[in-house]
Amino acid sequence: MIKHSLAMREKVTLGLMVLMSFFLQCDLYITPAIVSELAAEYNVPKESISYVASAFTLLGAALSIFFGYMSDKASRKKLLIGVVLIGEIPCLLTGLKFFTASFEGFVVLRILTGIGVGGIYPLLFSLVSDYFTDKHRAKAVAIVDIAWALGIMVGPIIAGLGLLSSYGWRLAFILAAVPNFPVVLIFALVARAPERGASEAALADALSSGATYKHRIKFADFKFVFRNRTNVFLFLQGIPGTVPWGILTFWVITFFKETQGMGQAEATLIWELFGVGAVLGGLGWAILGDRLFSKNPSYLPVLCTLGIAVGTIPCYIFFNVGFSSSIVVMALGLLGGLCISTASSNNKAMLMNVNRPEHRGSVFAVFNLTDNLGKGVGPALGGAILAISGSYKFMVNIAVTFWFVCALLFIGVIFSIGKDRKAMLELMEERGRELEQS
Repeated sequence: MIKHSLAMREKVTLGLMVLMSFFLQCDLYITPAIVSELAAEYNVPKESISYVASAFTLLGAALSIFFGYMSDKASRKKLLIGVVLIGEIPCLLTGLKFFTASFEGFVVLRILTGIGVGGIYPLLFSLVSDYFTDKHRAKAVAIVDIAWALGIMVGPIIAGLGLLSSYGWRLAFILAAVPNFPVVLIFALVARAPERGASEAALADALSSGATYKHRIKFADFKFVFRNRTNVFLFLQGIPGTVPWGILTFWVITFFKETQGMGQAEATLIWELFGVGAVLGGLGWAILGDRLFSKNPSYLPVLCTLGIAVGTIPCYIFFNVGFSSSIVVMALGLLGGLCISTASSNNKAMLMNVNRPEHRGSVFAVFNLTDNLGKGVGPALGGAILAISGSYKFMVNIAVTFWFVCALLFIGVIFSIGKDRKAMLELMEERGRELEQS
């Protein structure tokens, strides 16, 4: 039988992983808050800074394919330590003027940090899928997503601290990087990764009796990843689903400053409340999602389709209706984030529930790639739209429209997830019997 609670050491391990990803996410969202300062110091257009953010995200996402594949073959603990250091060392160096005296130096270090951010993604969710059963995966993913959402919110705050200091914006990168080094050290000393396949009910008895799940991914197995229609639809929805986050996260503070005449603090606060709504919504929808999946797997993508489609409405109002009261704008931001986050944790839980244990790292690497195509293209796409149209409002409306396209793609998941879930369970039953016999 599968145990229903984690041992203390496992809880500590999971907590350390969440902390490491939080600090990496903080770093990711410092740059959007200091666009004007970077453009002034390096004497480059603001659009050029957005291209750096895109390169940062896209290269990291592309290289996550390697880390995802290796996570299905090698020690996930060692790989996780490696990718965090790959991300945080360049982040720390970004805070030292010697290494970022030129714009080219800043670009190189940002791209290197992106490799670490991309690499942690498939490793983290591969591990989470083996810590938790299908009854709790969406909630577990939501905890990780909350850490990342907090990183989105804390990153601009750290940037503000840097701007207020005599050291300048570079201090923010030091503040984001330094805390992760002791966290990595503690993780290296005490962490214990779960056994692969440990959360699958069909394997539980055999694994508890001392058997070992020895299946590992091969290059030929990628055909199974893409034959899975649920995978394909979830990969595809990630592109339009994250374009708005790429555009808005980078440009929305500037949008409110330029179009509404707001100060840095007020514009940041409004975006922070949108993030708070997304955090609360992500957790609430995940709790509901686990329950719906247990009743019928197809109920979960129905929830995602409806939630995202309806969530675009307060988002359009948020950006297009001029309210004299900033309180109303803040409330709309909170509501928009709450509604639009329906799929944020549930889509990852669905991927865990329809894929084999030895494929999940690679599946999440591909998902990270498509997910980050949107995030990576977003800042540059927003800059291009702004350069062509000259309108911040037109840019943010295009961003919100991508969410509606994402909702349409979830319709495909409704019709595929039941079959793919059944096939995975039947395979696990077969492998469970093989393990018991051996």
